Amino acid sequence: MNKTKTKKTIMLIMLTVLAMATLFATDVTNASANKVNHKKTHKVIKKKKAKKHHTVKKHKKKAKKSSYKKPAAKKKAHKTVKKVTRKKARKAAPKKTSHKKSRKSRFSSIYRSASSKLGHPYVYGAVGPYSFDCSGFTQYAYRHGAHKNLARTAQMQYNTNKHVSRKHVKKGDLVFFGSSRRNIYHVGIYIGNDRMIDAQNRGVVTEKIHVPWWHEVGYARVA
Repeated sequence: MNKTKTKKTIMLIMLTVLAMATLFATDVTNASANKVNHKKTHKVIKKKKAKKHHTVKKHKKKAKKSSYKKPAAKKKAHKTVKKVTRKKARKAAPKKTSHKKSRKSRFSSIYRSASSKLGHPYVYGAVGPYSFDCSGFTQYAYRHGAHKNLARTAQMQYNTNKHVSRKHVKKGDLVFFGSSRRNIYHVGIYIGNDRMIDAQNRGVVTEKIHVPWWHEVGYARVA
């Protein structure tokens, strides 16, 4: 009887030890599996975070690029609008006449005024409209042809206007005669080809500048 009890007790102890060993082995296996799973999960989470971070960066870069392009497009549009406005302004603005054209038209007007008096008599001290002396005639032609008021005498007309050389004389300039530039007694209007229109003893005529009875001393341009 005692032997049987002892055997049973030993068998129970062995079963208990075996059961405990099995449980311990299971726990160890589960723990290692949990560690592996935890590591895998951690890696997956890291990868997801990295992807998200990369995506956010890309999105930010795209946003920056797009926001940079917009002002450039606005600038282009602004430039285009400016160009169109300038073109319209140029079309709308009256075209400036050249200096040569304005001078030519001014001379034409002065010459029309002067030549309309051809044949009118010379009278000392007369200023028109039916008779003239030399400076009265130039004064009349400029007043009615160019709306310019000249001084009364030939000497004063020379003194008060811009002097030009014979080389640079142009149509419409005044040409002066006398014994010197300080003693001027006659004036006419230069009309080109070494000729002038003036009032002299024979009345208002066109004649050559360089003749024996005239001594040319200078030219002047009315501003």
